[in-house]
Amino acid sequence: MAVRTRSEMRRIDQAQTVHDKRSFGIAIFTIIVLFFSLVTFMNPIFMKNQIAKESNGVVAERYINQKFDNFAATIGADRSSNNSTNNLLTVEQTRLIANAMIDYTLGIHLFRAENSSLAGQIRKIILTKIDDNSSMEAKSVQEKLRKNKEGGLYAIITSFGLANATLAANVELVFLVLNILVIVFVGIITYQKVKSLLELVSTRRLIHMFAAGGMRASICLIVIFGLLAFIPTIFNVESLILNIGYFLEIASGVFLELVIVGVVTFVISTITWQITSAK
Repeated sequence: MAVRTRSEMRRIDQAQTVHDKRSFGIAIFTIIVLFFSLVTFMNPIFMKNQIAKESNGVVAERYINQKFDNFAATIGADRSSNNSTNNLLTVEQTRLIANAMIDYTLGIHLFRAENSSLAGQIRKIILTKIDDNSSMEAKSVQEKLRKNKEGGLYAIITSFGLANATLAANVELVFLVLNILVIVFVGIITYQKVKSLLELVSTRRLIHMFAAGGMRASICLIVIFGLLAFIPTIFNVESLILNIGYFLEIASGVFLELVIVGVVTFVISTITWQITSAK
């Protein structure tokens, strides 16, 4: 009976160890992903640097020119020839509009209830940044906008889909608050878990369990974000709702960086796990 009891205790201890490793893995994965999203996707400075890269700049240029072409049609200006929307605005002009939309949508801000201020910024860019070196279509849009001061602002709001930008800004604000709260909550729970385990196991074993959780978390990072990074290369994502496809194209590079974080975490966790293994 005593042997059986010890066997049951051993199984209980093993099951609890597996549970603790899984808990550490979930905590590490959650904190890495949420913190990474705070400093990347929710950071306007980072995202503006992203679209400044050549590969992402092409995506931003295509997106803004599509909206600008819609705007040209709305106010009755000349549109791009051959039904192409890639020669209306220059790279610099599209980047200025994209930066204004990023500043409006991301970062720390209050709840957005209007988008006329953003429309005003876009209107100013169109009126001041389109010059003699711009395309004939862009000059035509600029001329029409000068003559249509009242309706031009509303046309910008509808053509550029600024209602979606307002929605995205408010969703981003909710995610920003939730991210911070979840990171703090998970951090507190993990700290309490570590504190309670230190009363039951040695520091060496605790580090070993934590490293095992880091290995689990890093594998999830590599698999999940590796797949997300390659989605735009496999599927045509431009037709997805709320411009999610354009986001995925730009975010694919960021997802690859998160995969690198996963690889580094896996290497560090594996070395730590090996060092703290029982001899």
